Amino acid sequence: MKRVILFLLLCVFSLNIEAQTKQIKGTVIDQDGFPLPGATVLVTGTKTGTSTDFDGNFVLDMPQNITSINVSYIGYKTKTVSTQGQTSFKIQLETSNVEMDEVVIVGYGVQKKATLTGAVGTIKGEDLNKRSVASLSTAIQGTVPGVTVQQTSGEPGNDGAQIRIRGIGSIGSNTFPLVLVDGIEMDINQVDMNTVETISVLKDAASASIYGSRASNGIVLITTKRGTEGKFKVSFDTYSTLQTPTNMPRVIKAADFLQAELNSLDNAGIILPNEQRVEREQIIEDQRNFKPDNWNRYDTDWRAATVKTTALMTNHSLTLSGGSKDFKYYGALTTLNQGGLIANNNFKRINIRVNTDANLNSWLKFSNEISYRDSEQLTPGISSPKEIINKSLYLLPTLSAVRELDGNWGYGKNGDNPVANAEDSGTRTLKSPEILFNATLTATLIQDLVFEAQYSYRKTEQRGTYILTPYKTSLKGIDLGFFPGTDGVQETWNQNIRNYFRAQASYVKTMGLHNSKILIGTQSEDNLFTDISASRRDFELDRYYLNNGDASTAVANGGATDWSIASFYGRFNYDYDNKYLFELSGRYDGSSRYIKDRWGLFPAVSVGWVVSKEKFMEPLKGVINFLKLRASVGVLGNQDLVSTLNNANQANYAYASRIEPGYSYWIDKQLAAGVAQTTLSNPNLSWESSKQQNFGVDANFFNNKLTATFDYYIKDIYDMLIAYPVTYYTGLNPTFLNSGDMQNKGFEASLNYRGKIGEFKYNVTAVLSNNENEVTSLLSPFSDRSLTVGYPYQGIWGYVTDGYYRDSDDVANSPKLSNSAAPGYVKYVKTDASGLNPNQITERDRVFLGDPFPHYEYSLNIAGNYKNFDFTLFFQGVGERKVVLSGIGLRPFFNGSNLFTHQLDSWTPDNLDAAYPILVPEANSADNFVVSDRWVKNGAYLRLKNVVLGYNLPKSFLEKTKIDGVRLYISGQNLFTLSSFYPGYDPEVNYGGRLGGEFYPIMQTYTIGANFKF
Repeated sequence: MKRVILFLLLCVFSLNIEAQTKQIKGTVIDQDGFPLPGATVLVTGTKTGTSTDFDGNFVLDMPQNITSINVSYIGYKTKTVSTQGQTSFKIQLETSNVEMDEVVIVGYGVQKKATLTGAVGTIKGEDLNKRSVASLSTAIQGTVPGVTVQQTSGEPGNDGAQIRIRGIGSIGSNTFPLVLVDGIEMDINQVDMNTVETISVLKDAASASIYGSRASNGIVLITTKRGTEGKFKVSFDTYSTLQTPTNMPRVIKAADFLQAELNSLDNAGIILPNEQRVEREQIIEDQRNFKPDNWNRYDTDWRAATVKTTALMTNHSLTLSGGSKDFKYYGALTTLNQGGLIANNNFKRINIRVNTDANLNSWLKFSNEISYRDSEQLTPGISSPKEIINKSLYLLPTLSAVRELDGNWGYGKNGDNPVANAEDSGTRTLKSPEILFNATLTATLIQDLVFEAQYSYRKTEQRGTYILTPYKTSLKGIDLGFFPGTDGVQETWNQNIRNYFRAQASYVKTMGLHNSKILIGTQSEDNLFTDISASRRDFELDRYYLNNGDASTAVANGGATDWSIASFYGRFNYDYDNKYLFELSGRYDGSSRYIKDRWGLFPAVSVGWVVSKEKFMEPLKGVINFLKLRASVGVLGNQDLVSTLNNANQANYAYASRIEPGYSYWIDKQLAAGVAQTTLSNPNLSWESSKQQNFGVDANFFNNKLTATFDYYIKDIYDMLIAYPVTYYTGLNPTFLNSGDMQNKGFEASLNYRGKIGEFKYNVTAVLSNNENEVTSLLSPFSDRSLTVGYPYQGIWGYVTDGYYRDSDDVANSPKLSNSAAPGYVKYVKTDASGLNPNQITERDRVFLGDPFPHYEYSLNIAGNYKNFDFTLFFQGVGERKVVLSGIGLRPFFNGSNLFTHQLDSWTPDNLDAAYPILVPEANSADNFVVSDRWVKNGAYLRLKNVVLGYNLPKSFLEKTKIDGVRLYISGQNLFTLSSFYPGYDPEVNYGGRLGGEFYPIMQTYTIGANFKF
């Protein structure tokens, strides 16, 4: 009987609950009738609600006694809809008169875009994910004006791009922006792109000064996705990518090389004995007529044997989200597996993130983020992948086979065989786990007064296992032993632990048309870095563990360094009727990296005027919907020397003298171990600062279909941290000084137009920006002219040329770099106006030839959708960038290297306008390849950066399944490039290395993928 009574009571209770609630459903559309996915539907006066799916549909359970819902979407007016007497709705939202009501993430808070007075660029995470690339830094290329994103390598795990905001902001300190993920500093290339909700780029002092001494190079704020109230949602994304190099130079075959070598001797006037000439000519003839037998004749294509034509990359991501009124959650698991172009070269990464938000009671909220990331990078035991690829390009085809007929590795160049390097020289494995815990308490004790307390713990580790295994070589049946001469194992480990504390309060007050907000806070962080390494050689039984090596070869090292910073910050915002805007912000920082001027103040002030709200603008409302003028000025700082110095201790304590062990002294006729001072000290070392001015315009036209933003800025960097050269007799390395000034100035512009033709909707965004850099003051000049007052930092200096010397008379009657000059050599122009050495080209004749920093960066993004189809076309380019190659990348026969096909276009009496000077042996060619305007190329390019074509399966097709949505897509990255750069080289890459011209090619990719929503 009790069970029956209990059952009846439960039935009554559930009927009562059912009677108190009702279910409604509907579709949210825009003015043109297109669905609005992600629109928010809230029960009026409550936090109960949901969001629309991909087709704009929603289902919501709401109390019977409430008779309306509020529907909102970014860029549209919020609409209140009565639910009395009906349960099915079709809700059409109107475009907001001020589209800039959109909320933008700024330092320690949010602001409406309409009342923003700083220069802030924003990117949506959903737009980035369409690109299907391995690194987040690469995905933001071309999306924000003033942000230079340069991908310099395609190597797995190292293909992230360099990011600079408004030029190079320092000489002796860090030049890259501070990247904060949910307020915590992280490596942008280790962030899972699938979890990104929005990115805000703070470009000027007004927006970034609240970060003080770490904001001089700009701030990148990344917010991750969070759970929303509603049903449990699952999303699964997967794609596979085929990677292939964008460009690589073509090497010549053995016969062509041998002929070029013989021609070079003739051109240099080097006379071979007749029998040697006949022998060489016969060898060339045999090379052309017979296939290589890898005994008498070699014609090895090292590049084809070493470098793969394709590599595979896969990515899988699973996300879970949902929640109730008081508890919301979001979780993501993503795996990446990226293959490389050579053997034993790949990168694997796994990212796990859990974000939760809980209302502990009516006034207290708890939010936290827990993330775990683990990556593993595999490279060969000998040389880096970049070095191995470049060995395969310059190694002579006549040296040996890849594998000799006896099965051993070919001897290559003195045992150095790039294929054996990649496949059989051991492995270098670098594992990098990272764990982050971030928790925030938010208390609203009284209306409009909010307190926040935050703590985060971040631990990053790197564990390296480097195993070097010699491989056996031979040549024509002769055993030439192992290369290298000994094996070895090195184990490395380092760990960085970072603790972060923050407390802040904010208060919002509105009195009539007067709106104000004040925010104050304090923050501190400490970092501890420790490292250990150990190595041994001469292992037995191929058991490569440290304790199996020869104990007498053991080496061990270790160390630790720490630094900390404490800060107070604040911001005050005021506006009258959202028309006249004012903001004052700043930060007071104290750093352990200084001992005298340890504290620094970094303030900024900005103002804005929403002109479109003035009465005199009313006649233009049909054309100009929104017009805002902005101006700001402020001072930011830089104290990060870590990125410029190899030794973290030296960076953290640059003010102090450096004492190093390993020095011996004779005491009482005996050699005793000791230490010595190796670096000068500077206890007066202090902040590097930059004064930044910004003037901007934001405007919307034609019913907000066309939006435009324009900024002009001047950034003056002063008290720069520079290590000036010291004379040799000091016997010490230089220390840093606060001496030197530099200026960046430029403009940024972006246009966006949204329109429709029938059922076809499209969006076009164009971006253009340029930055000009100039060193304005130095304590003393630098001999290499990389720092020269009045010119850009790291500018290219060299000689002016005038073609080639035509004949012996031209050589005799023209200035020369040296007595080696001959017909067909590069002819140099005398630019020194002093009249000294009229017939000799000297250092005084070197002039400024160009700036290697990209100029006139532009992009064009065209996106559209028609019914279930969507597409994106993204073009990106650079208008000007000066680049000069060196070494193997430029000079034929350099260091005994092979030639590239384009280098065969060399001067002869019948080819006076050749691309290259007369072909002579390396020892005779030095004069031709000094830095000059002949070898400075314009790295300008236009690149089809990304193409995406997607298709969403119809809802009617999925109705019988439990799948909410399926999107299939194909995409391509770096599909074609227009450029007049060096043949075979990519204009975006930075080239260098010990032998010059070294690179790992950027990848052209072809991707197929699918998104599933449940």
